[in-house]
Amino acid sequence: MSASKSNDATVAMHWFRKGLRLHDNPALLHALSLVNDTKGNQGQIYPVYIVDPNSYALLKCSVMRAKFLLECVQDLDNSLKERGSRLYVATGDPVEVLPKLWEEWGVTHMTHEADETGEPYAVQRDAAVQKAATAVGVEMMEFASETLLPLGNVPGGYVANVGGLANAVPGTMTSFQKLLSKIDRGNIPLPLDAPTDFPKQSNTNEDGKYLPLEHPWDIPWPRGYGRDEVGPVWDRKDCMASLSPIVKGGETLALQQLQKTVTARPDWTASFEKPKTSCTEVSSPSTTVLGPYLSSGCLSPRTAWHAVADANKRASSKTNRSKPPVSLHGQLLWRDFNNLIAHAANAQHPGSWSRMEDNPYCRNVPWSSDPKLLTAWKEGKTGYPWIDACMAQLRTEGWIHHLGRHAVACFLTRGDLWQSWEEGADHFEGLLLDADYAMNNFNWLWLSCSGFFYQYFRCYSPVVFQKKNDPNGDYIRKWVPELANLPAKHIYEPWKANVSILNAAGVKLGKNYPRPIVDHAVVSKENMGKMSLAYDMHKDKLAAAKETDKKKKAVSRASDKAPPKKKAKKQTKLK
Repeated sequence: MSASKSNDATVAMHWFRKGLRLHDNPALLHALSLVNDTKGNQGQIYPVYIVDPNSYALLKCSVMRAKFLLECVQDLDNSLKERGSRLYVATGDPVEVLPKLWEEWGVTHMTHEADETGEPYAVQRDAAVQKAATAVGVEMMEFASETLLPLGNVPGGYVANVGGLANAVPGTMTSFQKLLSKIDRGNIPLPLDAPTDFPKQSNTNEDGKYLPLEHPWDIPWPRGYGRDEVGPVWDRKDCMASLSPIVKGGETLALQQLQKTVTARPDWTASFEKPKTSCTEVSSPSTTVLGPYLSSGCLSPRTAWHAVADANKRASSKTNRSKPPVSLHGQLLWRDFNNLIAHAANAQHPGSWSRMEDNPYCRNVPWSSDPKLLTAWKEGKTGYPWIDACMAQLRTEGWIHHLGRHAVACFLTRGDLWQSWEEGADHFEGLLLDADYAMNNFNWLWLSCSGFFYQYFRCYSPVVFQKKNDPNGDYIRKWVPELANLPAKHIYEPWKANVSILNAAGVKLGKNYPRPIVDHAVVSKENMGKMSLAYDMHKDKLAAAKETDKKKKAVSRASDKAPPKKKAKKQTKLK
């Protein structure tokens, strides 16, 4: 039977989306405040999560990331149960599911975390849910908590502090840091504590309903999509396979990871410099691996920020302290900057952030389209062991060190294969545990020299780049086991080994390991020429647009001027 809205007590719902945590969750805390009024009346609160296969998190998603998401949801349910509540999990389209739940429980208010980047599906979904809420009298409230500071034209927001114009936000990290320093002198708000208790739920008849999904195969197929329109595609057999993600999901593990990698290592934290970390570690990562928890919202960026600040204070006075943008604080600033640019791009041209067309931050480059080259890159069969090892780690663990991401992105685009960054971003979106709409596209724009970074003549070598850091090729031996027995001299370039060495190592080029699909020495130079031409075309296009705009303004100014008044002729009177 449906609950009634006629009583005085508030019935609130908190809709969990990406902010899958209890700590530093202003939307959840506001929902709790609504059900505890000043007169001591206590209403009901329903924490809800909807498994939406069309959402960014699931539409293009490996079985590993699907499992990670379900682990996040299960952990959230466990934490709520410890506080006398629970998580109600439904599946389907939120536009259809939420109104049914509002009616069933008599919901009067709903809170949720704002999605400020302008990700297309989220914009469409939230507008439709708002319309449905207005139609039935449910008050819907959103709170910005995905970034250190709000992105938009709201109090304390980045856009609000550049005159309220999205196209006026800073386009470089240096200018972004200057903007941040002007907002409350660069102070980051303290994170909010997690609520300790919840109103006692009275609907015990719901105990067996709306339970968290146990397996990825329980996730429904995306609405309106064919098999060839989503990816990766997996089935129950894939779900049953042994998976080895670099981390598992959930707020509990996120806070433990923060404690282990940051809080417990003050000297390491204070001296951290991202470019100096190793991307060829085979035992344990050289970075924090907090990305998957930040992208899913299991960890608040403000909580991470202040954990770093606290560790910095406790570090030894002899420790050389790093600074943004290379420090750990710098990594969180990069995250906010990326989100702000995504917000600005979509504010100017809705949905443009994930594509080249109409993207105000992307240069148009006439990339080629070769399915065979793209497939070889995806499957780690390029014939370049360092590149193939990175792609194997991505498939196996759902993660690669940032320098590995740099190498494979450059190789796919401007470095070697001359394939579109959109294809690479799409593939990463499907496999990375830390897939993030804003950051993924920003990184691909940067690494393909399509935006923000324009030194296209600086090209990562698929051979030399990591040879100096891992001369024995231990990383390659782990992730490309068919080359494990090669001597160090040839581990990065097996095609240069003679037949006897290859035979002794069990390597048969073209059979159990591919020959290089391109000659890096040749194609990299050719691609620099292509990029130079693309840049010249871009300059010509800007110059033409500027001239057209100049002419339009001239015409406009001319039309604004009033025509001169004609002098009236004096008439001679006839006498």
